[in-house]
Amino acid sequence: MMRKKFFTGLTAGAMILMSIEIQAQNMAVPVVGVDKVVAVENMESRRYTGLVMSPSVVNVVPRVSGEILEVGFKDGDIVKKGQVLYRLDPVQYEAAVKNVEAQIAASKARLNYAQNNYNRNEALYDKLAASLDTMESARSALEEEKATLMAAEAELISAKDNLKNTTIVAPMDSLAGVNNFTAGNYITPSSGTLVTLIQTSPIRVRFSISTSDYLSQFGSFQALKENGVVKVTLSDGSVYPEIGEIELLNNEANATTDAIQVFARFKNADYKLITGSTVTVELSQKSGKSMPAVPPSAIMHDSEGAYVYVVDAAGKAAKRYVELGAVTPDYQLITGGLTVDETIISEGTHKTMDGMTVKSVARGN
Repeated sequence: MMRKKFFTGLTAGAMILMSIEIQAQNMAVPVVGVDKVVAVENMESRRYTGLVMSPSVVNVVPRVSGEILEVGFKDGDIVKKGQVLYRLDPVQYEAAVKNVEAQIAASKARLNYAQNNYNRNEALYDKLAASLDTMESARSALEEEKATLMAAEAELISAKDNLKNTTIVAPMDSLAGVNNFTAGNYITPSSGTLVTLIQTSPIRVRFSISTSDYLSQFGSFQALKENGVVKVTLSDGSVYPEIGEIELLNNEANATTDAIQVFARFKNADYKLITGSTVTVELSQKSGKSMPAVPPSAIMHDSEGAYVYVVDAAGKAAKRYVELGAVTPDYQLITGGLTVDETIISEGTHKTMDGMTVKSVARGN
């Protein structure tokens, strides 16, 4: 009876406060899993569409006329620098060289006679035994022979060059296309392309990146060249095993797309990268910038953005908004809002509220 009387004497407000206090005392402190904010290298990568292209394409054309005596390759062959591609009939060009050589020999003999004649007339003129007209005629003949010899020597250079061009060689290691003229054909400089050679090893992959990506990830061409890693995925979905080397950057950005062309070099020893084909390019960094990172499960979202719960030394959880960076298989990188070694809730975020005291258990314990 006394107990009943005690409760009867309490006001309604006091009874409500007592009920809330009893509920709070009976409510269990939520147990949550926590992790430390760790430092992770930001190895952020971007994907682009790339085009495989040759650094050098040569259309082989004849520089002299003649019958093709020999073709030194087959369609689609890999040819080496200096390899004979075509051999033309050299007879007329060999004869031309010998003819000019004979002209030079005759010119040298005439020049020698003209020199001696001039020397004699000059001596006689000094002794007043020859006229000025005679001496000047001898000098004119000497100079004429000198000019004739120089012209013949120039003609010999041209004749030897024509003879050399009867043998057409590959200017580089390359892949030969379809041969347009077989042995027995008579060709001239106006015959057009004999065969097209495409350099395939090394080879280039061209892709375009936004100036924003370029500046945020690398900041300069030197940094891109030294720290950039280029991998390509072929059209069948396989990843090409060779890592590309940044070779050059185009000297201007596209005014419409604000993108800049990058060229990566691949040795392509197995010739799997085919000129004109499309590949997927992944551009990343050899060494990234250290950034705070948390497990993806720690990230929550509301209308104001992404946030995490940070737990202080007293076990109180505080809601904190963060800026998100790249995602790795294990971590969500944070670009702002957290520092390394802070404690965040990674499991049980649904049981937590801002300002709530929690019981922390390290994940995995």
